[in-house]
Amino acid sequence: MDRIGQRWPAYSGAVPWALLVLGIVMDLATPTEVSGGPLMVLACVAAGVIMSFRGTVRLVVAAFVIELLTGLSQGGFGDHQETIDLMYIVVAGLVALDLDRLLFRYGKRISAVRTVAESVQLALLPDPPVRLAGYDIAASYRAAQTEARIGGDLYAVHDSPWGVRVFIGDVRGKGMGAVSTVALLLGAFREAAEDVPTLEALGARLDRRMSREAAGLGEELELEGFATAVLAEFPHGGQAVRLLNFGHPGPYLVADRHARALDAEVPNLPLGMSGFGQEVSPHQEHPFPPGSSLLFVTDGVTEARNSEGAFFDPARELEGMSCSSARAAVAGLLTRVDAWTNGVSTDDRAVLAVAH
Repeated sequence: MDRIGQRWPAYSGAVPWALLVLGIVMDLATPTEVSGGPLMVLACVAAGVIMSFRGTVRLVVAAFVIELLTGLSQGGFGDHQETIDLMYIVVAGLVALDLDRLLFRYGKRISAVRTVAESVQLALLPDPPVRLAGYDIAASYRAAQTEARIGGDLYAVHDSPWGVRVFIGDVRGKGMGAVSTVALLLGAFREAAEDVPTLEALGARLDRRMSREAAGLGEELELEGFATAVLAEFPHGGQAVRLLNFGHPGPYLVADRHARALDAEVPNLPLGMSGFGQEVSPHQEHPFPPGSSLLFVTDGVTEARNSEGAFFDPARELEGMSCSSARAAVAGLLTRVDAWTNGVSTDDRAVLAVAH
């Protein structure tokens, strides 16, 4: 593992030793005026970046001893070039050990930042209950900023007197700049979901809260802050789902191994943009019989691209997939996204599934 927690390729640990061996071969197989010293110097520096402190010490000592023996075998150090090569290795070794120390300290700081970020992430987006009012629920969140592991996507689930309510959204911006808005919206949803009887009233409450508090979230969010979102309601004991869309990708219904997008006929403006004066369109209701699964996603899923630049199509990729549980539905979708993008993520990805 490197100092930032990413796994080096399997061959990386052999690179410094390979450079050292190549330098030795060049020294032995070429005339005396051709030196393999530069390759040995490069091997020392590479070891400081890639290898552990002990491994770096071993390689630097080996390079020094080999260069010393090579110089002695070629008639001693009467030639100034041999002395210079030996000094280069000493200097490169000191630089490599200092690099190793600095990278170790940097890695510890990154680890501490990740620990704090993960705590913030768990506080803002705790795992939803596995079972709630007869529904099976699962969620997954992957931030694009892997160093911070937090981003602008959000979701929440709440069991209200009118049914199980789901909120998924995407705040404009990335990283720490979006965290305050995420916290604001999640708090407002958890409070209002218990009090207001309709999705339209719930959406209006979230929009007012975001518009009112935007001034305290920084100049950028005050001027250009908004969040796309989908609100859903699963009535207790019913076989339907009500959806209200605020400029967000619609969810995907999977039933009998067939998938289709439940896009809004007339989507509303994103939350925080009520100043434009558009009236909120009413919610839409769709059948949600037993055995069905509904997957809510953010644009990190719908805008994922493959190597040819083609967008990922969840409806097509979910076709034929068995969603026996919410967890299986989330895992299956993310597996297909990773296969489509070869594991490359450039945007936050949130997926939440509700299975009946």
